Amino acid sequence: MLEINDERKNIDNIDNMIFDLLVKRLDPVMKIGEVKSKNNIPIEDSKRENSIYARIDARFSEKEAKYLKEIYLSVISASKKIEGNEL
Repeated sequence: MLEINDERKNIDNIDNMIFDLLVKRLDPVMKIGEVKSKNNIPIEDSKRENSIYARIDARFSEKEAKYLKEIYLSVISASKKIEGNEL
């Protein structure tokens, strides 16, 4: 049981780093949303989304890529909501 608790502490530390990075990512997302709004650019940018998924595929194993793309579906969805002032 001690091993599980140690690994959970490790996960908690990693999660805190991820939280900080996602919050750091929020500022440029909001700036992009402002630019898109001012210039009547659609929020949806499938070319950009596909390039993110391609980067993931290029850098990681198949299992890791599936894991990351599942997470990034949520990250991109939330980002689009922020850009469109829906969140």
